[in-house]
This record gives sequence, C-alpha cells and structure tokens, in this order.
Amino acid sequence: MTVRASVLFAWRMLRPRNRNRSAARRSIMGSVLCIALSLIPMVVVLIVADGMIQGISSRIIELASYHVQVRFAPYAPQAANAVALQAFAALAERAPSVAAAYGERQGVALAASSAGRSGASVRAVDGKRLFADEAFSQLFSVREGALAFADSRCAVIGEKIAETLELHTGDTLRLITMQHAGGRMVPRVAVFTVSGIVSCGYQELDALWVFIPLETGFSFLPDDASTTFVGIRSHDAFNQEELTAVRRHMQPLLPAGSTVYSWSQLNSAQFENFASTKIMLLFIMFLIVLVASVNVSSALVMLVMEKRRETAILKSVGASPAGIMLSFLLVGFLTGLFGVCIGIPLGLLCGVNINELLALFERIVNTGALFLYSISGADAASFVPMRLLDPAYYLQSIPVMIPLGELFVIASGTLLLSVIMSIIPSMRAAWEKPIATLRKV
Repeated sequence: MTVRASVLFAWRMLRPRNRNRSAARRSIMGSVLCIALSLIPMVVVLIVADGMIQGISSRIIELASYHVQVRFAPYAPQAANAVALQAFAALAERAPSVAAAYGERQGVALAASSAGRSGASVRAVDGKRLFADEAFSQLFSVREGALAFADSRCAVIGEKIAETLELHTGDTLRLITMQHAGGRMVPRVAVFTVSGIVSCGYQELDALWVFIPLETGFSFLPDDASTTFVGIRSHDAFNQEELTAVRRHMQPLLPAGSTVYSWSQLNSAQFENFASTKIMLLFIMFLIVLVASVNVSSALVMLVMEKRRETAILKSVGASPAGIMLSFLLVGFLTGLFGVCIGIPLGLLCGVNINELLALFERIVNTGALFLYSISGADAASFVPMRLLDPAYYLQSIPVMIPLGELFVIASGTLLLSVIMSIIPSMRAAWEKPIATLRKV
C-alpha cells in the first residue's frame, strides 16, 4: 500500500463521498472542538504572562535597577557629594557599550501631608539628564504637572502615593528621615512642593517613588542609611556579553568597598518568581490540552470499529498493515491540525484584545453585582466595583506580545500529542484479521 493510497484512505474517512450520519465522524469533530477550546486559554495565558513579565521587567530594569549599578561605600569619594558622583557618571559614559550613566542617591523616608502618611522610597536624581532620557521617560505618563524639577525644593511623585496622601501639583509634601546627632537619633524634616505626578503603570512602584533633585538628596538623606550609586544603561539590557563587558570596564575605576551589579543580580529572586509562575500556568494549561487530546484516541477507536469492513477489504486486496496504520495516524494528525488551526487564531484574537475583553467582563460582572446588591436592600452608594486584575499587583494595561516561537512549540506539541494518542487505535486497525472481520460483517 503506497503512501498516496494511505493518505487518500485517511481523507475518505474524514470526508466520505456519501454523507450518511457517522458517530465516529461526529466524535472526531468533537475532538477537533475540544482541542481548539483547550488551546484558546493556553494561548491567552501565554500572551498575558509574557506581556505582564515583559512590562514589569522593563519598568524595573529601566526605571529602578538600571542595566548595571555601580554602588559606592559611604566613605568612598564618589559618595561625598553630587559633583563627585556626576563626575564618575561622566567617566563611566566613556566606556564601551555604555549608552548613558546617571548618579543617584536613594533612601527611605516617611512622606506626610495634611491627609496622612506613607512610607516612601526617595530617589535623588539629576532630573535634567535622567528625565530627558527617552528610555526612562517613555515608561512614564504624566498625570499632573511635569516630569521635571522647577527648583531644588520640588518633588515628582508616583500617582499611587499621591492618591494615598491626597496630593496634587503645587501641594506641600513633607519628608521625614532619621539622622544621628549627638549620639542619638533625631528626625529631620524637609518640605517639598509637588511639581509633577507621574505613573509608570505599575502601582507597586508608583506607591513608593518620590523623586527629588540630586543636590538636595545629598544634604537631606543620611549617609549611613542611603545607597549612593551610578546607574548605567547599556545598548541592550538582555545582551549578557555586553553587560559583562560593562562590568569589566568598571572594575578598574572602582574605589575600595564598591561593587558592580547587573540587573539580573539585583532582581534575581523576582525574575525567578516570574519565570516559575509562567511555567506553572502553562503546565496547568498543558494538562487541559492533554485531556482534550485523549478525545482523539476515543474518536479513533470508534472510527476503527466503524471502518472495519473497509479495512478488511483493503487488506484482502493487498494493503499492508503499515499502510492501514499510517491512514489512521494521519486521521489523528489531521484532527489535531484542524484543532490547532481553529484554536490558535481564536486564542490570538482574544489575547490581542485582552485589555478590552477584561474591561467588558468587568462591566458585565459589576453590573450584575450592583443589581444584586441593590435588590438585597443594601445602599448602592457603598458598592465597590470589582477589578479582575487588581492594578495594585498587576500592570494597569497589559502589554500585548505575540511569542511566535512559543506558539510554534505549542502547535507542534499539540500535533505530537494527537499522533501519540492515535497510535494504539491505529495499531489495532493494522492487526485485525481481514477474514475474521469479513465473516462478522
């Protein structure tokens, strides 16, 4: 039996010339639908997970940790004042593979306003250079004011901390730190005017950040409770060879007690958590696809039983068991292929429009919940709308990324599962004795 004959037999099993009702074909169509429906959430989870991880990672790398950090000991000359720190940043910018370098001093403080108090991560930066960097500023959206310091006593704060403290541009913000004085700890208060309120789309960062001028930070943030460093941006944050070259060029320039870190070292625990969460989600989705693929086996069992007469006739005229087995394997393969061709495009359609779909689901759920809340006699004014993805833990808008390589792996894996599930029914069809079969039918 030739391969062409096997392919023709497989196609005729799926698309017979007579259109009589067939339980086996209905079962195969059900298997195609099950595979397609199982692939839709898997593709959506893949797109959402990759978008979330990429969106959060880019904000952490570009806005918080930089690509490489040169951290100075408190007694290092570069940590003495803003001029020395900026001089080292200018020196670092002359190194190969370095796109930009910025001096920064970072510490913690208690942020207070007339409405309340909140912990804050105070970042003293060179606003004229850092805020003008497109790689930095493009990840911020300005809610009020401007991403700039009007004078040395102005501050740019995150949107979430502004909401917590009920601050707007032009309002007064007090920052309180603790410093050593006469052998004891005393509070030190600095008053700033809010010149801008910004958001990076990730509330975990927006809830903490307060940007102040670099010179003011050196006079306000205590030496023993602050981190002074130069943040370096390379041309490609994910090029490990380039990052290694930057670290190697920085080593001879470092004073005693200073160290160089890459972004992967500074955020290793967080990124490992992202990766393990994505793997777990995809594993759960894979189990759903695996269960759907089992339907291919049951559908082929019914098809083998239904096509026993045709199989016996083919064998009696010289068809080989291998050719019969190939025909049924092709049916299983085509079943998986049709499921992939339906499921992956639908999954991509849902994934690309995930933000709109989430907003629609939120409106539907909240409308229904508000209706039930109202008929129960409760005060509708106290109803709090539900968020499917709370922006306190996720990005406010999910970046859409289509991972073509991973989609190819998913499609290939689904086809492979379909073929594997078809092996046993196909072997059963190949081993049947034609004479015994013809006697029964």
